[in-house]
Amino acid sequence: MSNHLTVQRLSGGIGAEIRGIDLGGEVSDDTIAAIRRVWLDHNVIVLHRQTLAPERFLALAYRFGTPVEYPFIKGIDGFPEIIPVVKLPEERVNFGGIWHSDTSYLEEPPAATM
Repeated sequence: MSNHLTVQRLSGGIGAEIRGIDLGGEVSDDTIAAIRRVWLDHNVIVLHRQTLAPERFLALAYRFGTPVEYPFIKGIDGFPEIIPVVKLPEERVNFGGIWHSDTSYLEEPPAATM
């Protein structure tokens, strides 16, 4: 996949899809800046079909800021900042019913969730 991104607005008020980027490969500072600009302009961004190993995902997150451990849910082994958002077939309550990123009570709350 090339690193020539295109942006498609998802709705009138919020959200955009970014295409043409493979976050699993080398991503230039200019591309990170472009992604950040789309995020700031649209508040929510979607990048489909990205396969990132935990170490690559965390390295990418650090390009946007400092990831934090969520205080109430254990992260994956070796990467406490990464929490899988998974609803197993036998679960009857949505995962989001207990998980939130609204940690505004922290002294330095996160700017975003990835």
